[in-house]
Amino acid sequence: MSSNITPTNMRLSGERKIQLEEIAQLTGAGSLSAAIGELIKLARTQGIIGHSIPGVTINSFCDGMAISFDDAAPTSFPHEGVAALAATIREFVNGAEQAKATHNLDHDFSVSRRGTSFKVAIPENSATPKTWAADIALEFADLIEAESMKAKAA
Repeated sequence: MSSNITPTNMRLSGERKIQLEEIAQLTGAGSLSAAIGELIKLARTQGIIGHSIPGVTINSFCDGMAISFDDAAPTSFPHEGVAALAATIREFVNGAEQAKATHNLDHDFSVSRRGTSFKVAIPENSATPKTWAADIALEFADLIEAESMKAKAA
């Protein structure tokens, strides 16, 4: 993994595991990690926590945004570049994109499959790409799209 964030094993009581499995089933989450993501999403909508992803920095501007992973130099995107990145991630995660990788030369990013995970590199040749499970990749797409819309509306 290219990030400073490593996977963690968690110990749960049997009761909590059953409750998480129930949340996963009711929300359509495909894994226990995604079920926890649903709980995090709920906490965000209630204003308990902010919307961020560890290791991701986003700075919005009226004409676009700058995104960096793990304190690397930020990469600037116009709003249409943000939309292209979010759409590409969704196409890969939802299975519409059948290629193993796509490189967007207009906006300098790449998205690729890594087993059941998805690798996002900005810029395309970044030394600090992110490899995420599907639910976190989709959360990133939602986050950058929402921030782009806010910046355009301001």
